[in-house]
Amino acid sequence: MRRSLIIAIVAAAALVAGCGSSKSSSASSSPATTALSYVPANSPFVLTAATTSNPGGQALVNRVPNLALAETALFAKLRQLGIDYNADIRPLFGNPIVGGLVLRGANGAPNQFVAAWVTKDQSKLDALLKKLEPGLQKQGTRDGATVYSLGQLALATDGATLVFASTQPELNAALDRHAHGGGVTPDDYATAFTGLSQNGRLQIFGTLTQVLSMPSAAKAQSVPWVAGLRGYAASINESSTGLTFEYRLDTSGKSLSESDLPIASGSTAPNFAGAAPIVAAVRDPAQIFTFAENAERATNPAQYQRFLKRQAAVRAKTGVDLTSLIKLATGDLIVDSDTHTTIGRVQVSDPAAAKTTMAKLAAHPTAISRKPPVIKRLPGGFYAIKSPHSKAVTVGVVGNQLVAGQATPAQLRSFAVAPPVPATGAQGAVAFKIALADVVRLASKRPLTGIGATVVKMLGDLTGWASASTSQLTGNATLTVK
Repeated sequence: MRRSLIIAIVAAAALVAGCGSSKSSSASSSPATTALSYVPANSPFVLTAATTSNPGGQALVNRVPNLALAETALFAKLRQLGIDYNADIRPLFGNPIVGGLVLRGANGAPNQFVAAWVTKDQSKLDALLKKLEPGLQKQGTRDGATVYSLGQLALATDGATLVFASTQPELNAALDRHAHGGGVTPDDYATAFTGLSQNGRLQIFGTLTQVLSMPSAAKAQSVPWVAGLRGYAASINESSTGLTFEYRLDTSGKSLSESDLPIASGSTAPNFAGAAPIVAAVRDPAQIFTFAENAERATNPAQYQRFLKRQAAVRAKTGVDLTSLIKLATGDLIVDSDTHTTIGRVQVSDPAAAKTTMAKLAAHPTAISRKPPVIKRLPGGFYAIKSPHSKAVTVGVVGNQLVAGQATPAQLRSFAVAPPVPATGAQGAVAFKIALADVVRLASKRPLTGIGATVVKMLGDLTGWASASTSQLTGNATLTVK
């Protein structure tokens, strides 16, 4: 237990004290390539964590209250275990630590993990391992590496390289992989991070083919976009002004059309509106409905047929159905919230037709849900829709905007006429902006004090976007720190 605790604390020290990376996590470097070669190429989850620092990232860390105290406590714990951070651990830093998941779930066996680190100093690594004795038991050699057991864990050293795994067989497989092939290659890494930063503090990527080939994913595979998923990648970068999270989903595994995408294609961003601390917007929201409808048809045909039957019954009586209203929603969908009141609006191509369609649907609630809601007509052309176990939602058409929310008609009218504002920096059909400090204050039941108040005061906006094409879905989220 004590030896496993040492390994956990050493890893934590590497991540905390090495905060701020911009140079040493690229897989194009030989140490990163070496570490990745121990991880199976088909791993669904691979993580690389840099152990170097840069001035911008360190400046951000230094501004976080009490982090220095956390580091001090961590180093004190190491001293209790006979390890001096500056003398025994810091000299090892410089190259990224790599870890990966080994998927064994298809036959009922538990999943395993393997990790590798090409340290900067072999003599210091050897000295650190000596401090793990007598719990560290030498088991022999394999593929030129010295193999050890440490309780239930297994580890090996090969020069300055440290490899450890959840079981001895998994360690043996990792060593064989490195020696004979089958691990993650530089080309695998470069392909995963196409268009993304390859110098992130933390990077995560993986292939999804093995996961999606499992019987439990058979229904999901019937959705073309899901069937096209090959892998994913994400990168977290830091600077003196905040954090940036980038991600990419590779959907090139199947030939897709734009109608197969979950969101509208292209880099054109929607507009924002209103002054709430939380705002999200979607260009061409009908695309999302179409995707959901097609997914339901593919994965649950019986339920989809029941939906069509309800719509056909309403259409036979009124000449319209729920799809009739959705087709009129041709502008941006914008949703605002202050954590207490959430409202949305979408521009419609024909306001008069939208009003008429709403009136007809209100008279036939079965078109809206399998369990028909209670619909009450309100003054001014609004309707209150109350579903079981939920609050009433007010819906209406104001000008050329279809508006809805758990709000008063006056609030909806005000939101409908709020001028559109560009989603600055967004590069896709989905965009959002969250004033985190305001959201935390609004959600708090009592005034914040002490460290909590200090941290909240530092928080700026969290902004982001998502963009889709037939070969990938990409996105970005940035948190600014004041």
